[in-house]
Amino acid sequence: MRVPETRIPARGIPTNIIRPLTGNHRLKDYLSNKWNTMPSSRYTLMGVLLLFSLLLFSSPALAAEVLIVGDIQYKPVADVVSEIKSGLRWQVKEYAIADVKGKLDGIVERENARIVVALGMDAVGEALRLPPSIAVVYGLVIAPPKSARSNVTGVYMSTPASEYVSTVRKYLPSIKKVSVVGSQNLLNVLLGSDRAQVAAYHVGSSSDLVNTLGRLGEADALLLLPDVNLLTSSVMENVYLFSFRKNIPLLGISEGNVKQGSLFALVFDPKSVSRQIGEKVQNLLKGAAAADIPPSPPRKFNLFVNTNTARKMGIDIPDEMLKKARRTYQ
Repeated sequence: MRVPETRIPARGIPTNIIRPLTGNHRLKDYLSNKWNTMPSSRYTLMGVLLLFSLLLFSSPALAAEVLIVGDIQYKPVADVVSEIKSGLRWQVKEYAIADVKGKLDGIVERENARIVVALGMDAVGEALRLPPSIAVVYGLVIAPPKSARSNVTGVYMSTPASEYVSTVRKYLPSIKKVSVVGSQNLLNVLLGSDRAQVAAYHVGSSSDLVNTLGRLGEADALLLLPDVNLLTSSVMENVYLFSFRKNIPLLGISEGNVKQGSLFALVFDPKSVSRQIGEKVQNLLKGAAAADIPPSPPRKFNLFVNTNTARKMGIDIPDEMLKKARRTYQ
């Protein structure tokens, strides 16, 4: 018996076509039974419905060209991920580092990803083990990771020494020479070849750093490069004691340093760094090679100032510098 034809007003599609597609009948059986009884004017409609059904019910989930890996359960990292994704038009998926350890290569293959954005050293360590055909873009690391692979680029968090020197020259002309202390690797990255503006001191251990303080009597200011293996809590206690006893201001590398007594600090701006990472990913998606995109420091920094330290050391902080500061501590 032929099912009476009724129409859905909004679409005009006969219910005797929709019902078999949405019920328990197999699409193949339905088409074979109804093909000869359907008017030729409906062949196109059935072809469209068949294609749609196959795509909807048979196709796998859309693959992601870009994977973002990091400790996304933490808000600062999640905020960076959100900012990166907002600037990308391509398919992006994010994974917690705990979910990809030891199996990132399989996930990349399954997703058919071309690029992995690795946020934090744990994620970077996993990403650098991927096949060289996969581009890696790192972020939320102190300095560029050491790697023999060429298909890698990124944005590191540390502030170049030149930014501190520029700030001192602009606002604090009484400081003529900045002594910079750090590991050889960080001196190479954050100081580069432009060492005429500073006095550089290479140290290999925490004890070496403390001993080096005794050779800084002529310094006008002290900048310690951000090496977590060197800057232990006991080392920082010694550094602050030295700073206030010798009246040599310490230039901090974090807002926390300024709270503790550093004169000022230049700290990377998370949103700006996120955009920089996104820009590198976009360039890679457009066909650029990671080897041709050099690693870069942050473009924007937030200034924090401790006016109490300045007052104790007899340093005049101009109003222009205070207005530029994101936050001041007294």
